[in-house]
Order: sequence, then C-alpha cells, then structure tokens
Amino acid sequence: MTAPGAMRDYFHNLLQGSDLSFRDFVELALYHPVLGYYAQPVSPVGKDGDYVTSPVVSDVFAFALGRLVQEFLGRLGDEVSSIVDVGCGDGGLIRALAGERGRFFGVDRSLERVEPDITEPVRFVRTLDDLPPSDSFLIINNELFDAQPFARLVQRGDELHELWVTERDGELDWSEHEAGSAYGDYFSSRGIELLNGQFADISLEWSALYADLAKLVTRGLIVTFDYGFPQKQLFDPRIRRFGTAAAYSRQRVTRDLLANPGEQDLTAHVNFDDLIRAGEERGFRTLFFGRQAKFLLALGITEHPLFQPSTELEVASLEEGVALLDQRDAARRLVLPDGIGEDIRVLVQGRGMDLDGWSFGRKLF
Repeated sequence: MTAPGAMRDYFHNLLQGSDLSFRDFVELALYHPVLGYYAQPVSPVGKDGDYVTSPVVSDVFAFALGRLVQEFLGRLGDEVSSIVDVGCGDGGLIRALAGERGRFFGVDRSLERVEPDITEPVRFVRTLDDLPPSDSFLIINNELFDAQPFARLVQRGDELHELWVTERDGELDWSEHEAGSAYGDYFSSRGIELLNGQFADISLEWSALYADLAKLVTRGLIVTFDYGFPQKQLFDPRIRRFGTAAAYSRQRVTRDLLANPGEQDLTAHVNFDDLIRAGEERGFRTLFFGRQAKFLLALGITEHPLFQPSTELEVASLEEGVALLDQRDAARRLVLPDGIGEDIRVLVQGRGMDLDGWSFGRKLF
C-alpha cells in the first residue's frame, strides 16, 4: 500500500523545474504506475470506497445487460462473438455476464484487482490490441470516458487559457497559461463559444478512444454508459459556467481538485457529441441515446424478482426482510428519477448487422 502523501511528495519534486498542465497532473494522479489512484490494490469503487457505479449499486444492472447480451448473441447465430467490458475494473460485471455462448473479455490497464480464476470463461487483458479477432463484438464500457485525463480551460476576454498546476509556499496551486492550439481548434471546429470567465473541462482523448473502439468492431455494437451531455448542454454558461470537473473521496464530491493527489478520483462530464461523431464518421449508426433509466427499463429490468410487488415477497426472518428491502431500494436507484439512472446517459451505436428492432429502442409508454 502506498504511503499517504507519497504522490504529493512526487509532485513537489516534479514542480521544482516548471509548472505542469492540469491535464498531465490528472494523468499522473490517476494513472502513475505505482503512486496513481488506480494503481492502488484496494478498489475505490463500492459503499466503503470513494464512489459507486451502477454494477456495484445493484446486481440487477448485470441482469438487464445480460438480456442485451442474449439478444445480441441470438441475432448472430453461430458466429464467433465476443462480449468485451472495456475498463472492467475488478471484473465483476463481465463475470456476471459470462455464459456458455460467446467469448467474454475484460480489458483494463490495471488488472491487479482482478482475482485470477483459471476455471472461469472470462479472459482479462490490458489493451484492446490483446483481444483476439472475432466475427462480431459487443463492446460495453461503463464510466470509461469520464475517467480519461482532461484539461481545464477558461475564457479570458478574447483569449483561451489553460489551467496548470504550480507550487506556492509548499502547497499545490493553480496557474494559467495560454491554451495550446489543439484546445482552440476543439471549440472552434464545434462552433462552441465560451463566455468571458467561463470554465470548461475537455479531453482530447474522448474522440480518439472511441475511434479505437470503433476500429475493433466491423460487425456489432458499442454500448457506452457515462456521465455527460450533448455539447449544447455541456457548455451552457447558465448551468455550467464553472465546468464539470469534480473530485470524489469517501462518497463525497468536492471541487478541490488539487487536494490529496493520488488519493481521490478526478473526473469530468463527457461531451457525447464527440463520441457520436467519432462513431458515425466510421460508419456506425446511432441506435439509442438517452438516460440510463429508460435504457434499462426498455431491456426489461423490472422483470427481475426484486421489482416484484412487496405483497408477493416471502421472507424467513426479520434480518432477511431488512436485507431484501435494502436490495430492492438499491435496484430502484438504477431507474428512479432521483437515482443514478437519471444522471448517466447511454449511447448505443452499431454497424455491420441488423440494426432495427432492438429491445432497448422500444417505446415504454
């Protein structure tokens, strides 16, 4: 286990020479191979961790996705089909989805938290290049894009500035530099105009990473779950004048992005227009874009026993009844208006196969 403050000492030494772009600060704070947040042996995900994700909130998430996996495999018959969870973490989701048909893979640059099991049908690899060829792919990714390193920009009059990290009196602090041309091009090519004093958080890796997924799939689907918005909403100065960057630690969210580097998650909401465009430019068709709650409901999540009327439930003890109520409440968080199902968006794109009539596209009302 890395000693607390080790990453802070690392940055103290690094910043003696010059300032560091916030984008590079995020890269190191999250993904340094030894000191980084995601390099630690204890998973940050879970009720006892820093934040929760949909697969951790309730096993019912995997139940709903399992229905999509079966629908996908049913459409492709005897083809060699691969189901891949990119950014799989500890591998819990892809293990829950694995079945007798299809090949199942988990991809993550940090596999230290995956408990090896040579008897299971799931294979874990570190990069997309390590995946074997397949006739078709169902690519699933959950909160992959909001975990990419991102830059923090601010408009100052007619100039776009990039936030960097410096050290003052022994403490990490902010500095501003003229933004590189790549960031100016990002906004101008998309017709985005920031107001004076408006902040924005973007990752140039969003489009590039999605393009890598698209290159892999000549026949199949890409299913993306993440926090984000279309760019018109994401960069709306009335709602998000200070951007979307946030830090997560012990189930609390703050804007103190420089505190305790390596010991808190750093994230920013995704521009889904980047992903949609990256897919459509490579021949994909957008089949669904909307809230996670709608997507899961269309897949039939409420057919799980935890959604049965309470009058139909039978329990053997008070303890069992309390546990069951907790499980039911967790399952409903995935679809209720004030739960995670309303905050996360889902994007489904496909190519090379029958793209009509999927269950997730059906009207609910």
